[in-house]
Amino acid sequence: MRPTRVLLILAVSGLVAVSCVPFFPVGSGVIVDEAGAVVVVRWPAALEVDEGEQVSHYDIEVDGVVVGSVDAPATSCVLAGLEPNTSYTVAVSAIDDTGEWSGQVTAEGYQDIFRPTGLITTPADLVGGPLSCTPGTDTDGDRLPDIVETDTGVFTNLADTGTDPFDSDTDADAIDDGDEVLGTVDRLDLPALGVSPLHQDLLLEFDWFDDALDGCGAHSHQPSATAMAMLAAPFAASPVTNPDGTTGINVIADHGQGGLFVGGGLIDDPDGVIAGGVSGADYLGYKQAHFAPERDGYFHYVLMPHRYNTSSGSSGQAELSGDDMIVSLYCYGSDYNVATTSAHELGHNLGLHHGGSESRNNKPNYNSVMNYLFQFPGIDTDCTPTGNGVIDYSSGARVALDENDLDEAGGLCGGVAWDWNGDTVVESGVAQDINGDGGLHVLSDHDDWANLYLSGVGDADGAAPVGEHRSFTVAPLVTEQPIPPAYRTD
Repeated sequence: MRPTRVLLILAVSGLVAVSCVPFFPVGSGVIVDEAGAVVVVRWPAALEVDEGEQVSHYDIEVDGVVVGSVDAPATSCVLAGLEPNTSYTVAVSAIDDTGEWSGQVTAEGYQDIFRPTGLITTPADLVGGPLSCTPGTDTDGDRLPDIVETDTGVFTNLADTGTDPFDSDTDADAIDDGDEVLGTVDRLDLPALGVSPLHQDLLLEFDWFDDALDGCGAHSHQPSATAMAMLAAPFAASPVTNPDGTTGINVIADHGQGGLFVGGGLIDDPDGVIAGGVSGADYLGYKQAHFAPERDGYFHYVLMPHRYNTSSGSSGQAELSGDDMIVSLYCYGSDYNVATTSAHELGHNLGLHHGGSESRNNKPNYNSVMNYLFQFPGIDTDCTPTGNGVIDYSSGARVALDENDLDEAGGLCGGVAWDWNGDTVVESGVAQDINGDGGLHVLSDHDDWANLYLSGVGDADGAAPVGEHRSFTVAPLVTEQPIPPAYRTD
């Protein structure tokens, strides 16, 4: 949810003087956030060029009168005492530990002529009184003062965000609370896109090619609204718990649908294919040209060519884990194929292997679209090793299967029999390679939903994310199977 009111007024641009006094970056301004009875004033950190000197504190002025002082490095305060239905000019000055201040004329005649200011017109619901601006302590460094992070799990407005003042990412979705409430410092308006600091969000940008390759006529690889709804549905219905008391993950996909979603778009490519894969020069060049830099670290980037590696039959490729992936369905980009393949590649970005926590594929009891048994057929809903068309990750509920000692009476679900060796007799003690990898192993399900690694979105192109349980120096790439013949329909 968006703050109820956010006013941002930038000061007029000017030159930063070459003085020895503290100064502010040109183009910055005071940001005044008002909600209910609380007004939060924020400003950029001032700079100090003199060696051994540093900014000591900031004075906050309202209509030319200093009403409060805040010790650095804090850059916010809570303004009280404003009268209702009144306009005020708010300004901030920086003072260093020698007593020099921004705006001071030095002995050499230099002056910092740029000072951030802001303007606010108060609503009728404020209560006047003595003016003051008390330090807005920000314990977790998320740009939200502790006083507004009420830790209730309910976002009311900017004065009552419901977030945890001791955790910069209350909902653990790898996006800081301040970014989700205020937008990013690079002016990416995340609140307008629908994020919440109390509910996990996943953001994706889809860029696509149009072509007429392989004899299937002119076609576009732009994902439809239906395909994106099919992709979002299992995340929304997932058992992931959120601080707001709900379950599920909110998927926000920019596929060029208009309005605020204009990042996803058609790439003018002459042949519909790219040379190389996710780490190749073509992919990285297209991303650099079409992916807005302020989205880096927040959005997963999905490129949808006809094929990659020029003529590959692979249905896609993705970083494990990371933020980049390819969905390449050649002539067979049905809504279902787009949705399930996108979910599969996104799962790799989120740290999932073809066997959940391992690369062992085709395990009948790993009930996830990450498993090649279920990537296109969908997961199993009736305790059989065949899919039933449902796009989902696993919750880890299936029993372990020891290929050296299979109990056919227990089957996949611990009570629905399955004849693993095909001899029409339900028996125990069966030894059978049921996942077809040439050996006999203990096969385990995996709780995908409980083990998603959302921080991969913060990796640099071609590099591995830095985070828990990740020891890669370069993000591994997972190259996918071709589209199975049964799913080669448009």
